[in-house]
Amino acid sequence: MIILIILTAIITLLHFAIPTEQHTFHIFHIALRKLYFLLPVMAAAWYGFRAAIFMTLAISVLFSFHVVLNWTDNYMEQANQAGELVSFWVVGLVAGRLFERERSLLKNLVRANEETLIGLVSALDMKEHNTNLHSQRVRKYTLLLVDRFRFDEAKKRTIGMGALLHDVGKIAVPDAILLKPEALTDEEMQVMRKHPAVGYDIVNRIEFLRESAEIVLAHHERFDGSGYPRGLKGEEIPFGARLFAVADVYDALTSVRPYRTVMSHEEAVVEIKKESGRHFDPKAVEAFLAIPRQELQTA
Repeated sequence: MIILIILTAIITLLHFAIPTEQHTFHIFHIALRKLYFLLPVMAAAWYGFRAAIFMTLAISVLFSFHVVLNWTDNYMEQANQAGELVSFWVVGLVAGRLFERERSLLKNLVRANEETLIGLVSALDMKEHNTNLHSQRVRKYTLLLVDRFRFDEAKKRTIGMGALLHDVGKIAVPDAILLKPEALTDEEMQVMRKHPAVGYDIVNRIEFLRESAEIVLAHHERFDGSGYPRGLKGEEIPFGARLFAVADVYDALTSVRPYRTVMSHEEAVVEIKKESGRHFDPKAVEAFLAIPRQELQTA
């Protein structure tokens, strides 16, 4: 938006300032006003159809004001300028519609990709009978946390997809270990602990998910450095993974698991507070505590 405003101001100032009496200056003057066509296209590309209309309207007003000042008695030139105005609107409307259509197609593509991934992840969740829809719940909790911070939509989507796909690496864990109701042996735990790296390798192959893959790799790291697979500590851990950690544990504590009784919301909050600064980033815990209970339970 700032770029559009600055460009509009520069083009307008030069357009008004350059005299038209001399032939050479008049040529430059005509060439300069063609830059007005660029502005609606840029607005359409960045913000869509409505922005293109507003920008076209703005340059039409500025251009018309110049026509009134410079060509009051020149009817032929006024007709020429009127043609330019019409051209502005043709360019603005066409560019606005085309870019709006492209944005709509891209949104539909993103939605289709997201729905496909949700379907695949749901199948994996259902394999672990006691964590049905776990990944989708954790994603929703994580996004509630993300909303407490100033992230743009692209960053929110990245963190959300990382949360959704965090356990995809478990596809490589044998069922005898993945579905074992008892505590895992040390050897079995070593196998289980490979799933973040396996998940990273899977997700990182998809170009639009490469940033999300970092969250998949780091989702079992702990703020005090005692996590795995890399033993990252503090801000070495991607911020999205630090937010996810709180959401993941909250879901684990408040969901039916074979190795733990279900906790109430209040009990889970107490446990999460205890781990602030150890398992969890204190900023993430603070943001979690600011979320109303009703929002968490309806997520």
